[in-house]
Amino acid sequence: MGATTTAPWSPVYPPALATPITSETLAAVRALTAWVLQRERATKASTAPPPAPEALRQKLAALPPPTLLQGIQRHRLEPLLQADPAVGDLLPDLRADLQRAARREAMAALALASLTREMAVLFAEASIPLLVIKGIPLALQTTGSLTARGRGDCDLFVDPSQVGAAIALLQSAGFALSYGASCVGDDSMRGRYSRFVSIEISLKRDAGGRRQWIDLHWHATHVRGVLPGFQVLWPRGEELHINGQPVRTLSHRDALVHACCHATTDCWMALRNLVDIERLGRELSLAQRVDLSRLRAVRKSWIALADAFEEDSVSCNPWRAQAVRLKAAVAQQRPWRSLGDGEWTVTNRLRYLAHRVNLSHHPVHGCSMLLQQLMPPADLVDPQTGEVRSLWQLVLWRGEKLRRRLQAKAESPDRPA
Repeated sequence: MGATTTAPWSPVYPPALATPITSETLAAVRALTAWVLQRERATKASTAPPPAPEALRQKLAALPPPTLLQGIQRHRLEPLLQADPAVGDLLPDLRADLQRAARREAMAALALASLTREMAVLFAEASIPLLVIKGIPLALQTTGSLTARGRGDCDLFVDPSQVGAAIALLQSAGFALSYGASCVGDDSMRGRYSRFVSIEISLKRDAGGRRQWIDLHWHATHVRGVLPGFQVLWPRGEELHINGQPVRTLSHRDALVHACCHATTDCWMALRNLVDIERLGRELSLAQRVDLSRLRAVRKSWIALADAFEEDSVSCNPWRAQAVRLKAAVAQQRPWRSLGDGEWTVTNRLRYLAHRVNLSHHPVHGCSMLLQQLMPPADLVDPQTGEVRSLWQLVLWRGEKLRRRLQAKAESPDRPA
């Protein structure tokens, strides 16, 4: 579903992500991650890290090393596991592979840190307020290290009124819109509509034979009505430093809520995202955790976290909690960012839409999700010519697109995903 490139530190990840894993592999990777997190917490508390329990050893021994490595890579856990020497002692057959994989992740993270620093300088010189979300700032907040979280995306967050200026600034630095012309930065009805309905736009450039990607946000997350807008998040943000360059990001509390929204949108498909939530949550008091549990995305994410790593969870309706656990388990076995079983179908699309609409009960969220399906901002402009489509042209374009999809499905009903 994401953009593709051969660059070693772009948003493309190891081939293992494109393959589903078994429930046995998931159970073993979950148990291994939970144990490493227990050891991490014990070390921070200056207590003795627990040895590997026998149940964990049995789960790991039941899997061939390549299968276990695939599960680890599928959930992007190489840096976390490589950082604990006890993991290498527990998995001697995977020690060298984990070291190589973690080294690749560290190199990718360093490249991302360099790009993040460059963007911070660029926007500061242009006097455009900027928050950098996820990526390197999240690594610093959760681990104190640029590389300990591994690779990620460069997500830049600006005020909606600055989107046009931000796009022009990035284009001056050699970036181009990844999917052709767009009106999201325009000061027009179409531009304002696009910024209301969507949350980000992708840009790319080739530098030194490698491709760099940036996601420019004007809303922090797809889950609308949970986090406030840029004008509120900016002053209460946190300033970090990358090689001496100040980089502003979300406050610790807002970063936790954002991480929960992000994980919920993706059905908690990656254990690394749950590791982020666990680490961010350590800094909160019990009263703060109870207060945040009022938010659906946070409450659901803590349920998914508790199920994955056998930790304490917030109280919740048992039926709803079971639904979260089942959804997370299915998503964590599927290939990376899979929409579901099979290709595009009306059923899959409706199921996907229902999930997106249910992310938040805020009226703005529901309205934006429905409008995305009826009139996506990307279809307002012909990406090849840059010409604005009329309402009638848009209706014809959407109808033809749906007709082609239905026809393709009718002609090849058993075509594999």
